[in-house]
Amino acid sequence: MIWASACETGLWPAGTFARAYAENRKRAIENIIDADPAATRVREIMADRSAWTGTAADLLRAVYTADGISMRQPGLPQNPRVLAGRLRRAQTFLRSLGIEIAFIREGRAGTRVIRIRNVGGQTVPTVSSVSSVS
Repeated sequence: MIWASACETGLWPAGTFARAYAENRKRAIENIIDADPAATRVREIMADRSAWTGTAADLLRAVYTADGISMRQPGLPQNPRVLAGRLRRAQTFLRSLGIEIAFIREGRAGTRVIRIRNVGGQTVPTVSSVSSVS
């Protein structure tokens, strides 16, 4: 990347390569999120809230319910343990879109809790708003 940035002024205005690289990286991350139905649902859930806290079972119920309507989609995890694993894999990509996920233990019993929040007040666009901008 350093070499390309150094050479770009011979062909394009300064900063062209960095902008193109950032845009390609953003699109690749969005494609990864869109390919995982669980990460997509978490992104949709967080689009209209700043934080969510609960167990993996609570999140599984939220993933399967939208506006009080049951949403059964192929590819969604069937149990809380699988959902937590899928979120751990998507955690880095969701963080780059402004969604921070923390897996913690609370209380004396060590209840496993998932905390999800929007980081830094960034907006978290849904798939439909991203595609309408592009």
